[in-house]
Amino acid sequence: MLYKRSVTKMLNTFLPVFNLRVDMSLFEIWREGSPIFIDESKLSFEYVPKKLPHRKSQLKSLGHYFKAFVVNPGSATIKAVLLGPIGTGKTVVAKYFGQQVENFSKQHGFSIRYVHVNCHKDRTLFLIMHRVARRLEIQVPRRGFSSQELIYLIWNYLQTSEKYLLLAIDEADYLVISEDKDILYDLTRISEDVYKEQHRISLIFIFRDLANLAMIDSSIRSALAHNIVEFKPYTAKQIYDILWSRIVDERAIRPEAVQEETLELISELVGYDKGGPGDARLAIELLWRAGKLAERSQARSITSEHVQTAYNTVFPSLSKDILENLRKHELLFLYALTRTLLLKGSIKVPLGIVEKEYESVCLDLNENPRKHTMIWEYVRTLRSLGIISTEISKKGYRGKTTLLSIPRVPTKVLKEEIEKILEKMY
Repeated sequence: MLYKRSVTKMLNTFLPVFNLRVDMSLFEIWREGSPIFIDESKLSFEYVPKKLPHRKSQLKSLGHYFKAFVVNPGSATIKAVLLGPIGTGKTVVAKYFGQQVENFSKQHGFSIRYVHVNCHKDRTLFLIMHRVARRLEIQVPRRGFSSQELIYLIWNYLQTSEKYLLLAIDEADYLVISEDKDILYDLTRISEDVYKEQHRISLIFIFRDLANLAMIDSSIRSALAHNIVEFKPYTAKQIYDILWSRIVDERAIRPEAVQEETLELISELVGYDKGGPGDARLAIELLWRAGKLAERSQARSITSEHVQTAYNTVFPSLSKDILENLRKHELLFLYALTRTLLLKGSIKVPLGIVEKEYESVCLDLNENPRKHTMIWEYVRTLRSLGIISTEISKKGYRGKTTLLSIPRVPTKVLKEEIEKILEKMY
């Protein structure tokens, strides 16, 4: 009450001076504490928790693989691969491990910096190195720099400041399907080619799809094949433990505001052994959305009804950030696929028909449709992300053709969500 009175007094004092008006209905929302959340930021995708339930073995594997680099920096360049589907903990484990490496190095009188780069946004060697330079707070001259010049700039910084770098390359699947086929090779060779005296860089590559790892050049694959850490989808019991940890250990939600049956329902919906995707990110998003629904309805706790309502607004096995981060024509092609599937009333449609619908979508939006070679790249990207599936036609089709489907997401819901994004773009 004292806090409320002091805020109200402050507003009454200053608002007349500046002739500002506050919508008091909004002010009441912002002023009142939440009966549900303590700190909802701890349910965000970016948050790295203090504990990682059911990922101890993966952390131990990383600890063993990178021991030489961490204990005796400069003695060796280590490379490891984290491999597993969406929402299985790869990114959060890498970030947590990076934090622990930084803390250990500080305690022992040297400096290892951890930098995390997502290749969904940065798909060229130049963009990756530019991101690294910015994270290390290196002043990059305004004039145009090549990727090799940026690498030397980073090397010079590490050398002169006596620092080391643990670089995580997330969503490395995008580098496999990139037009520049040398990016992965350049990254795997960076320490050997540049750091002649000391090995100042070690790398973690994060892949979603084993098929993408199999597609890379044999010389690169051999450099990465020794230290692979696998991440399997979470079971219902594991999902329950993860949610409970966010509530109790991280204090994201008030324990009294969550019913046990609520967590059990989310676990049943998402758990891999129950037919769900085993995606912890989806489970956490469901809990957050259900909490917001409870908060909006002025309920004192999150119920199963809130979860069921929230479940109808999210994509099983497809988080919205993936959709929003697609490139424009990847999104337009996916939109064309949803329209074609709904129009035909089929679960699979030939690529050629989708291409024609894509051209129609582009015409409606005044966009220049891309050629077949680029469309095939979009198909590969969407497949690697787990959004679509492809197969070669058998009986019933003239010749061999590629059939496309969307197996894990309701097509109508996906179409509507894409339309919301397109409305913002056009």
